[in-house]
Amino acid sequence: MVRTLSTNIKGAIFARMYPGEDLIKTIEKVAVENDVRSGQLSLIGAVSTAKLRWFNRTTGEYNEFVVNRDTEIVSCMGNIARTRDGGLVVHAHMIVADEDGTCYGGHLAPGCEVSVVAELIIIEMEQEIFRVKDEVTGLGLMDL
Repeated sequence: MVRTLSTNIKGAIFARMYPGEDLIKTIEKVAVENDVRSGQLSLIGAVSTAKLRWFNRTTGEYNEFVVNRDTEIVSCMGNIARTRDGGLVVHAHMIVADEDGTCYGGHLAPGCEVSVVAELIIIEMEQEIFRVKDEVTGLGLMDL
């Protein structure tokens, strides 16, 4: 059964990251500084280290892997929500490509270091979206 929620766009926030900055920590910082309660994010740029996670349905855990070389961010998209106690949750997936075009993808994890630049756009929504534990999957999902 699909669940939906309709809301309007409140505004957009643009940010540029420089070498050495951590992608997810910087996304969180920008969201907190701008009091983003819920939104959609997209990101392009390049990283020297890409830390990604892959969800293992059998174990219910995330396996982390690292790409320790310069890669281009081919795509990074996700959402921003809050927990009921006001905590911030950034949930994003990223695909990076190396010099041969080999791609690696997964959940964005702390430790992705900008190598040259990264450009972030957050589309903020008017309605606050909460992330709660889903009874069916056991995962923290948007409460729609």
